[in-house]
Amino acid sequence: MKRLRVWSLFIGALAVVALAVALTPAQAQQNLLSDPGFEGPYVGRGRPDLNTPQAWNIWLADSPRSYEWQNRPDRTFAFPHPGGPETHGGSFSQNINGGYVTFTAALYQQVSVPANSDVTASIWARLKTCNLPRGQDGVLVGDTCGSAVEAGSYVRVGIDPTGGTNPTSPSIVWSGNITPHDRWEQAAVSAKAQGGTVTMFAWVSQDWPSDLNNVWFDDASLTLGIGAPGGVAAQPGATAVPLPPTAPPFAAFVRRQPPQPDGSQVHIVQAGDTLAGIAFAYGVTVEEIRELNSLRGTRWILVGQRLQIPTDAPAAAVVPPTSTTQMMSGGAAVSTSTTGTTTLPTLPAQPFGAVIPTIPPRSP
Repeated sequence: MKRLRVWSLFIGALAVVALAVALTPAQAQQNLLSDPGFEGPYVGRGRPDLNTPQAWNIWLADSPRSYEWQNRPDRTFAFPHPGGPETHGGSFSQNINGGYVTFTAALYQQVSVPANSDVTASIWARLKTCNLPRGQDGVLVGDTCGSAVEAGSYVRVGIDPTGGTNPTSPSIVWSGNITPHDRWEQAAVSAKAQGGTVTMFAWVSQDWPSDLNNVWFDDASLTLGIGAPGGVAAQPGATAVPLPPTAPPFAAFVRRQPPQPDGSQVHIVQAGDTLAGIAFAYGVTVEEIRELNSLRGTRWILVGQRLQIPTDAPAAAVVPPTSTTQMMSGGAAVSTSTTGTTTLPTLPAQPFGAVIPTIPPRSP
């Protein structure tokens, strides 16, 4: 009888251990994020047209600014997107958009975790970057286009094992870049916490502007354990190696054309030419070509168009900022600057906290 009681206790202990082991993976898969589905409520981040869920902060870059359209937080908008194919799950997704400009943005959230634990972050994302179809005269002939890779748009997810809130920190462990054009795709990464707090980042950026320039984020996750595809947690004390920086924008090759009989320089636009490429070919600046050809306020050129090229233009001058504003991003100040060369069209103000379709501003 005593032997039977001992065996019963032993089997009972094994059952308890087995149950504990069985619960561990489920516990590890518990989502530690607040509002992972971006359902809201949404709040304004210093501006009525820059809205994120209360649990998610936003960061916007304002440099580098080699072109007037590059890294323009003042032309970047964020709203909840209701339903449709642009929502991966639930009722809303987070939309960030900036038509006719580029933006570099990061959503982030700090989370408490067991000290020195392995964690995995993931998020679903969808891109829409394309130029609307136009006729030979530059007039729109359609209001839809398929998302294209030419803009150089990409998304990635990262973990700061130290719990910092700077998305440019070298301590962040980043996933590989994904380019989910017109489809949903998941980015994931694993890392090892260096304390009791980690920060998850969802990053998006582009190389070139386009008429439609949208990203949607949805169904984020932060769990304990190593769960990223091929993910390997960083060793304690090791320095995380960030991804190489995105290659700077490049100008398509443009062949320099001979001068006119009177000595003036004219470039006849060929298929594939860009203002940046033309400026590079003749050793002048885009702004000088714009000024000489009355192209202020537009970036469109047409095949066969004759562009006057400055023949004795001085080197491009750096225009100092004329104004600086502060946007509050969940308590973190983000500086934005505007320069005297900015000639983008004025856009109408958006209602505060409104749930509206995420359609970029119309062409000027």
